[in-house]
Amino acid sequence: MQQPCRDFALRCVHLGKSFAVHREQRVWRLLLGMETHRKGPVVEALRDISLTVPRGKIVGVIGRNGAGKSTLLRLLGQVYTPTTGSIEINGQIAGLFELGGMGNPNLTGREYAIRYLQFMGVPGASVATVLDDIADFSELGGAFDQRIRTYSSGMAARLYFAVATACQHEIYLIDELLSVGDEHFQAKCWRRMRERLLNGASGVLVTHDWTAIVKLCEQACVIDEGRFSFVGSSDLAVVRYLDLPVPEARAARFPDTIPQEFVLESGEDSSVTVPVEVLEDLPVELAISVEMLRIGIGWEIVILSEYHAVGDKAGRYTVVFTIPALPLAPGRYSLNLFLARRALPGQRHRVGLDCRSWTYGNGLALRIEGRPLPAAVTLPFRVQAIPAEVA
Repeated sequence: MQQPCRDFALRCVHLGKSFAVHREQRVWRLLLGMETHRKGPVVEALRDISLTVPRGKIVGVIGRNGAGKSTLLRLLGQVYTPTTGSIEINGQIAGLFELGGMGNPNLTGREYAIRYLQFMGVPGASVATVLDDIADFSELGGAFDQRIRTYSSGMAARLYFAVATACQHEIYLIDELLSVGDEHFQAKCWRRMRERLLNGASGVLVTHDWTAIVKLCEQACVIDEGRFSFVGSSDLAVVRYLDLPVPEARAARFPDTIPQEFVLESGEDSSVTVPVEVLEDLPVELAISVEMLRIGIGWEIVILSEYHAVGDKAGRYTVVFTIPALPLAPGRYSLNLFLARRALPGQRHRVGLDCRSWTYGNGLALRIEGRPLPAAVTLPFRVQAIPAEVA
């Protein structure tokens, strides 16, 4: 019999979760065995949530506090039972939320790690090696053999993350935990999660940190009041989530006739022509940037110009940016334009007048064509190998 296709790691369909709210006096009646059959008010935490996580991908869920992110993760991790809908899981799950649930604060860090590894089915012969890795990654030193109740919240977070990610799992459910600890430890967390992803892991990341979404996710959902208000690419999800106001462009602006996509040839002398309308007599300047989205890294600026003068009188202008031997590899990029008033004497900063940027949802597309290159950017290096002098 042919097996059904399992091209996804996790899927939920029309998922919903409701919680009954009991007033204080009804709670006491429950405790005393005096509960009646009257139903109290019900809160819908999630409504009609459908989500598919492809194998080898992390799907982001971004939303503000109270939007339902953590409830969704606990449903997917089978901590809660759904009120409506269904969940299908194809693989072993590691939940990076509510960490510490495998033990009690009277356990030492080492005892907690051993209990977790046994629960996850790590072979006994491998436990010692994995414990060494956990102790090294968590950087707890001698505290690894002290009781967890003596830990600070940061020490506990380091222990729990190190334990939950010590072994490669097929599916990760992540709740904000990549922001724990100091900057050094956060960098270690990012490196470890990137390693797990490169080894084919799948998962769901729920967060209100949009930078984490564009670092780890190609696809993302925006959750608002228990519903998905947007499902699509991670950059567009961030745009929807941030909802940044675009400058009113009263003094100068980019006209609607500006091309929405520019096509250039890699390695060739190239130019970007930008029309500008100056509506008032004031010194206007223009800068451009080219960014690319790299999963595991985020948005990277690969070209950033200085501000160049457009004009100081009202009128229509055409600004041409020329790039000799365009150093970008073929692919798709975001072209961003920034129009500003030059800082006047005694002022430190320019005043923004208009912009086109992916963060505002009005960025322009840049498509680079040509022969594939081994790097994203090629620079005109001159390399000379000088033999070392023979003693």
